[in-house]
Amino acid sequence: MFIKLGVILFVVQITTSQKESSEWDLAVATNDQVELLYSNGSLLGSAVQQFNKLKALTFDSIRHQFLVSDVDQKNDTIYSVQLTKPTDVIPIVTNLPDDVKGLAIDPITDILYWADSLNKSIKYISLKDPLHESKVFLQFDNQNPHGISIDVCRRYIYWTNSDIDNPTIERASLDNQTQEVIVSNGLYMPTGITVDQFAQRIVWADKREGIYYRIESSNLDGSQREVLHEGTHQRPFGVAVDAEAVYWTDINNNALWRKKKRIEEHPEKLRHFKENPFGLVSNKLVKNITECTLFFDVKEHYNGPAKEYFKIEMDYDDKDEVIHCLNGGEIEEDGCKCKRGFTGDQCEISLCNNYCLRGNCHISSIGYPQCRCPLGFVGSRCERNLCDNFCLNDGECFKNSNSTFGVGCQCQDGYFGRRCEMNFNAKELCEIFCKEKRSDVLMSENNKLICRCDEGSFNLLKDGGDLTAYELVGDHPSILNHFRDPGFLVLSACMLVMLVLIITLSIIVCKLRRRPRIKKRIIVNKNVTPLTYRPQPNSQQCEITIENCCNMNVCETPCFEPPQLRGFQVSKKEEKKTLLSNIENGEDLY
Repeated sequence: MFIKLGVILFVVQITTSQKESSEWDLAVATNDQVELLYSNGSLLGSAVQQFNKLKALTFDSIRHQFLVSDVDQKNDTIYSVQLTKPTDVIPIVTNLPDDVKGLAIDPITDILYWADSLNKSIKYISLKDPLHESKVFLQFDNQNPHGISIDVCRRYIYWTNSDIDNPTIERASLDNQTQEVIVSNGLYMPTGITVDQFAQRIVWADKREGIYYRIESSNLDGSQREVLHEGTHQRPFGVAVDAEAVYWTDINNNALWRKKKRIEEHPEKLRHFKENPFGLVSNKLVKNITECTLFFDVKEHYNGPAKEYFKIEMDYDDKDEVIHCLNGGEIEEDGCKCKRGFTGDQCEISLCNNYCLRGNCHISSIGYPQCRCPLGFVGSRCERNLCDNFCLNDGECFKNSNSTFGVGCQCQDGYFGRRCEMNFNAKELCEIFCKEKRSDVLMSENNKLICRCDEGSFNLLKDGGDLTAYELVGDHPSILNHFRDPGFLVLSACMLVMLVLIITLSIIVCKLRRRPRIKKRIIVNKNVTPLTYRPQPNSQQCEITIENCCNMNVCETPCFEPPQLRGFQVSKKEEKKTLLSNIENGEDLY
């Protein structure tokens, strides 16, 4: 399929003291067009908006053409866009089942390379081949190639491996495909990369954990590594350089940034885009470099189309741009007043963006981002996995909402405990147990059979497991097993309380049922008569109380034991009858 695309470049009329120029310094692939910019970020021109969504971008400085990858709903397509005259856009490779994140061309051999993160490979085609058949240059097992760049002077291809488990910066010879890792430490997710021919170094962007990012550089062999800038709330994608500065696209804030190499200052935001800016290239070349002799020879003898650009006067003025405040921000004289949780010149930066490594982010009442971590993760940004080094002895960690720690361990055979920190040798335990012959069966606390004794030997039934204590069990479980049962303990306590109550009630009832001492009154005389007087028959009576006669004086009372009863055992009833009889016939006793 051919898409008609006229390329329009604009010419800026400058003052008479300056040299008229139509050359661009930077090119950015954003959504459906390639924007051509000066080094200060002002717009020189742009392509007609007829692409779907551009991503990767590279420039062939010998043939004066852009090569771009366009993403549709299914596959990627790589196009060639000539800058020498308005022409049709030429599809180079169509319906690629690849995820093309980086493009690089070797203008000497006219070979185009791209990083395919989906199929973990770097592929290439020869632009001289009319069939444009793609081939595999390097195939990886556990890499995620992202950005690529070619050192045309020294014949190397560089790429970033953004695999978060093993991120690296690597290179390979274009001649013999010899591959080597040049940076492997201190990386998190490297993205764009470019060769700085001015300083003879490489420069790359690294998307760090959470909200952080870095722009770094090193020698071409990875030595003398240097952090050019470290910041927050950006997500760099493409990287380019010139003699004075480093540039990168930021798909988090839809912006183009510049950081001067030799000046310690914050990056400068050159331009804001309506859509995500991805691929970025520079149009500056280094002359008079010994290693680049072959490149300049090919460039000089190239018999291609004329090198004059198609020009139309510019009718675009950056100064007339209208300020827009995003995310509910309000326009003020000084710029935008952002709502809580957003920042930036146009309120385009969310404080929650990439703040939490896991879980959900929300803005607190005082405007700071906070994280709600999922089960098994802790930390201000949910950066710590509780399963890291939690289970010992090769135990397998798993999320457990019922655990105090939020995680648990599935122990290997022979280990037990919360973290599998204790070992258990069922064979040795059963050997000792059966030798002592304490019972026929050894069981764990949760009533699982471990081994069964058999005439001095044993049969191992359960090896390992989640054991914390052991029970020795025969035909009848040990009574100690009941004391480990909470239900049994509660029942025993209730029975003990009932027993104490029964004993207490029995004592009280016994005290209440004791019969009191019986007192019997005998009327002897109606009048008050001293007890020393003998009562007169039929005329006088006396009153006495029979209670404890044995303590009375026989001279003072007739209540005494008759002589005829002394020495004999009589009942109390007979004794009382005799006493009354003696009282009535007392005269016979004296």
